[in-house]
Parts: sequence; structure tokens; C-alpha cells
Amino acid sequence: MQGLLITGAAGFIGYHVSKKFAGLGYRVYGLDNMQDGIEHNLKGKRLKELGINTAQLQYGKVLEGQTISFFYCDLNDTATLNDFFLSNKIDIVIHLAAQTGVRNSVSCPEIYFRNNISGFQNILQACHLHHINKFIFASSSSVYGENKQMPYHESFATDNPVSVYAATKKVNEIMASAYSYLFGMHITGLRFFTVYGPWVRTDMASYIFMKAISEGKTLELFNYGRSLRDFTYVDDVVTAIQLIAQKMTISEVADIPKYNIFNVGNSRPVELEKYLNSIETLLGKKAHIVNKPKPEGDVTATYACVDKLFDFIGFKPDTPIEQGVKNMVDWYVNMKQ
Repeated sequence: MQGLLITGAAGFIGYHVSKKFAGLGYRVYGLDNMQDGIEHNLKGKRLKELGINTAQLQYGKVLEGQTISFFYCDLNDTATLNDFFLSNKIDIVIHLAAQTGVRNSVSCPEIYFRNNISGFQNILQACHLHHINKFIFASSSSVYGENKQMPYHESFATDNPVSVYAATKKVNEIMASAYSYLFGMHITGLRFFTVYGPWVRTDMASYIFMKAISEGKTLELFNYGRSLRDFTYVDDVVTAIQLIAQKMTISEVADIPKYNIFNVGNSRPVELEKYLNSIETLLGKKAHIVNKPKPEGDVTATYACVDKLFDFIGFKPDTPIEQGVKNMVDWYVNMKQ
């Protein structure tokens, strides 16, 4: 049985990835620092869904759950991280832990440098030191900046990020490329495009819209709702990660490049206002909107070309946004009951 470490396992995407790989028969270890911040205990709820008794969590200790094992640790605690790798057999690492959010990175950059750059280097170095040569990590569509050419191809220049968050993700890609070249590690970076779905983070537009509409509160609609986003359903992201991990394992990575970058997007950009309208319809309530200009750090549009991903694994995200939004709204309504 292959040992798999998923960092950020209590997060939005990490929860879904952990659940998927546990169901596939992997020996799954989840790692998270459990800093809720704006999550408001949603991390704890996700862990409970994975069969983890959160009342028994101890920092630096592996806790056995019903579907996964969970390791409560901060990636910047290198001594505790090293002890984990010495005590557990890990064959592949899926690194999803990060300080998220574009707008907060403008006002609090130091947190992003600590978690997204130092933390990233620590997990990369741990993999190198413990001879783990299969590594998948989350990058972001934000690395493309305000690129006017659409759709975005992986070959496009990514030298002009417009937020600190985007800059940290670009740094991650450069660091990963260097480790792959220097130490022969097989590393794949995934540029996610506006992921949404059940268990979405509370700071994301999807959750903010659902909450405000449900509670009859006013919400801010930035760029007057005209921004385009390539909304990508979380199950499609999980499938892409699954197939890439399996290909890296089955082929023993001899026939694929050591370092790869892929877009993971739905390739159907939707105006933010139309996305909001679909949530209104499903909730049966109208939003109370205050229109705002585009904030500093935001981009006007995102649009993924996923030809490279499809050529590599024979899959591309394809969940219709109508179905994805319905699944997400149904989850939100059930959670609030």
C-alpha cells in the first residue's frame, strides 16, 4: 500500500483529495496546521467528515482516523516535520497547504512569505532529504497576472504577478523547477482556476454569496460583476490530481518529464454577476448588492487552455457550472440546517 501525504488536508481542496485517495486504497496521511483564520471552524468539520476525532488532536502527533491518519503540524516547524518523515513511509506528496486569498496578501504580505515560500521550501527539502521523488503541488491561475491573451497557455510568460499571493505561487514554481533539476525529483505543478464546490472556503466569493443571500445581508460585487472567472468544480480538480499521481506511479515516471506544469480549469469563463444569479435562483432569494470597482490585486479575467493536461492524462474538467453550483448550494443549505 502506497503512503501518500496530503498537506492542507483540512482545507477545501485538501479535504476532497484526502477523501478520494483514501477511497482508492492509499495509506493517506493528512497534514495541516489547523489555523482556521476566517474559516470559522470549517477545518474541524471537514476533519470530522474524514473520521478524525478533533478532540484528540495533539500537535506533532499522528492521529489515526476512520479513513485517513492526521498529522497536526506547521510546515515551518522543520524538526517536527523531519520526525514525521523518519517515522512514516511516504511515497508521494501532494502539497496543497498555502496561505490563500489574493486581497489579504496585499495588506499582510509577511504571512504569505512565511507560509507559501518558507513552508514550501521546507516540504520540498524534506522530500529531498527523505528520498521522496514524487511531488505534486498547487499553483494558481493568478501567476498569469493581467495577461490579455486568452485562453491562458502554460507557455505564456508569468513574470508580472499583480498580487503578493500570485508572486509567492510563481516563486513556488521556480523553486520546484530547481529541485527537480538539481535532485532528479519528479514534480508536477497545477495552476488551479477558481475552484468551487461543497466545503468551499468561507473567504471565497462562492461562500460569501451564499451566506449573504441566505441571511438577507448586503454583499459587495467587485468590478461591477463584469469580471470573468473560469470556475472549476472541485471534483474535476480531484480527478486531475488522481490521474496525475497514478501516472507518476504506474509509469515509474521514466517516460514523462521530471518537471511539469498544467492548467486545471473548466475552459468556460463566466461573468461574476451571472455566477451570482445562478446562486440566487437556487436559493430562491435575491442578493442585496453594492457594486464596487475592481480591488487592487484582482485580475479582470481568467481562462484556461487545458490541452496539455488532456494530452497527458486523457481528462479535462467538464462539470457544467449549473450542476456544480447546485451541488455546492445543496451542501450549504444542508450544512446550515
